[in-house]
Amino acid sequence: MPFDGLETPFGHLAQFDQLIDLIEAPGQWVKHTYRTPNGRYCLKEALNMVGAAEIFEPVILKAADEVMARQFCCIESFNDHPQTSFADIVTVLHRARANLAAGTARLPATGLVKLAVRWNEHKASAGTTASLWQKLFSWT
Repeated sequence: MPFDGLETPFGHLAQFDQLIDLIEAPGQWVKHTYRTPNGRYCLKEALNMVGAAEIFEPVILKAADEVMARQFCCIESFNDHPQTSFADIVTVLHRARANLAAGTARLPATGLVKLAVRWNEHKASAGTTASLWQKLFSWT
């Protein structure tokens, strides 16, 4: 089918709920480090644990801009900002989830991301455009 492999924002809600559960667990969130030896982690590491950092980072940063009235360049700068509290992290995650549920959040097209990665992997080794397409689509 033409849309196989493409996901809707609604398909990501369960995964986003896993992220919220990880962060909201008492005493799990930490600043200035990805993970501590006793199992606490920052927002970036929680995103990595649910396997959705590249998908959810833009959505969370947009929600952080809305909630905090400040722009952040990356998840780490939001997580580690001196004025960011645990309550801010939770509020931003719930705003981002609401944006996903309402369909107002823009998610990267995962199929296009994978294609771009393959393009970059083969760009240097591809002698011509034709050979690149052969490698991308396994044409021999």
